[in-house]
Amino acid sequence: MYIQYDNIVTYILELISFVLIIIILSGRREARGNLSWVLAVILFPLFGALAYIIFGNPRLRNIVEKRMKRYPFIDRSICRDKNCETDVGDLGRLITRVTGMLPVRCRNLHLISEAIRKYALLERDIQNAQDFILMEYYLFRDDVVGRRFAALLEKKAKEGVRIYFMVDGWGSMGLLFSPMLKKMQAAGIKTAVFHSPFRFRTAARLNFRNHRKIVVIDGKIAYTGGMNIGQEYKEWADAHLRFEGNAVNSVAGFFAEDWLFATGEDISDAVMLEYSTDCGDRTVHVIPSGPHQSTPMIYDSLFAAITQAKQYVDIITPYLVPNQPMMELLKNMAKQGIYVRIIVPGRNNHPIIAAAGRSYYEELIEAGVQIYEATDKMVHAKIINVDGKWATVGSANMDTRSFRLNFELNLMAYSDDFALEVVELTKNYLSLSERVSLEKVRKRPFFIRVFEGGCRTLSPVL
Repeated sequence: MYIQYDNIVTYILELISFVLIIIILSGRREARGNLSWVLAVILFPLFGALAYIIFGNPRLRNIVEKRMKRYPFIDRSICRDKNCETDVGDLGRLITRVTGMLPVRCRNLHLISEAIRKYALLERDIQNAQDFILMEYYLFRDDVVGRRFAALLEKKAKEGVRIYFMVDGWGSMGLLFSPMLKKMQAAGIKTAVFHSPFRFRTAARLNFRNHRKIVVIDGKIAYTGGMNIGQEYKEWADAHLRFEGNAVNSVAGFFAEDWLFATGEDISDAVMLEYSTDCGDRTVHVIPSGPHQSTPMIYDSLFAAITQAKQYVDIITPYLVPNQPMMELLKNMAKQGIYVRIIVPGRNNHPIIAAAGRSYYEELIEAGVQIYEATDKMVHAKIINVDGKWATVGSANMDTRSFRLNFELNLMAYSDDFALEVVELTKNYLSLSERVSLEKVRKRPFFIRVFEGGCRTLSPVL
């Protein structure tokens, strides 16, 4: 008997699609996210189904959450800045209530706006390391910049400095089989891959990426922000932080948790120090976020901060894909007379995400939000400034992936002078940008608007 295998395959795909659509619609995801996955499964039965199983399945989030709970979280009783009287005002107390994270003090908080400057400072601090170095990056290139830092780490390892080096399996996939990484391991550097795509047990978790950029040196100096390690970042407009004081211990704790999650090894006793009575002159929150959290801490913190604005809110982000509550908040703040300015790159390294972002322009501008596109450089900074009194710099973009799927880290500072540094950097970005007019947005060709709308529909799965 002749069997029509193509019909059988079609029936199987239709059955799988039907079952997946039921599963998708029964979940607790936002309506737009459900619609995106349903369309993906209907329009591309095979690839849509595979994409959902790998990237969209909420059970994978449960797997991550359960794995995080298998290991005891780092003891945060030593993370209390007991010796410091901190005054973070109403906003800081609100963020403490929202996140459960206590504020800490730091000193010598420097905002770094150029990768060349960051690399120079980091190289100097690594050269001066005596005890240990913690380094964690989403993207660490095997290029002239990456090889320079790798060689420096190898040198310090041979001098007896303990080095823990971790990269994300998706962002740094090209590094995993690199001779450079093998050479680092041979020099005595302990390495780890967060969710390796080449291991069966972790490949399905690739959608949950470690987007953090962390360096801790001797428990005394920390770096975090938006800059990865690579040659291209020298040409981008980005923002990073270097600081000392008790906040360094908080960053070391988050690294230790990531290392524990990736390797099963608890290094917290070796890399976390007792808090010092030398508190520093700046009060900050160091806020983590990840798919294991029942409520996304960074998102909730940013949402709370924006609601407290009395004069203005400045947002700098490379990827603007807000969810509906954030979208409504920005529109409502602008309608109330709060100046809301958003700076994004005019030419983006992720054109599909950029197209999704542009689909929001008309609605935002109609509400009074001012949108600027940088024309000179790729803006990769992730900054929010509220009234020149509170500012955050970190790894989280203004998109669903950063708020719900990635492991991120942001520092939030309650300091007028630091916020003024952010104001000056914002002015610099504005000088390199053009304001997007409502007329220009409405004159976009029809096919461009359709493409942007399609990208917007798929934005929750990007």
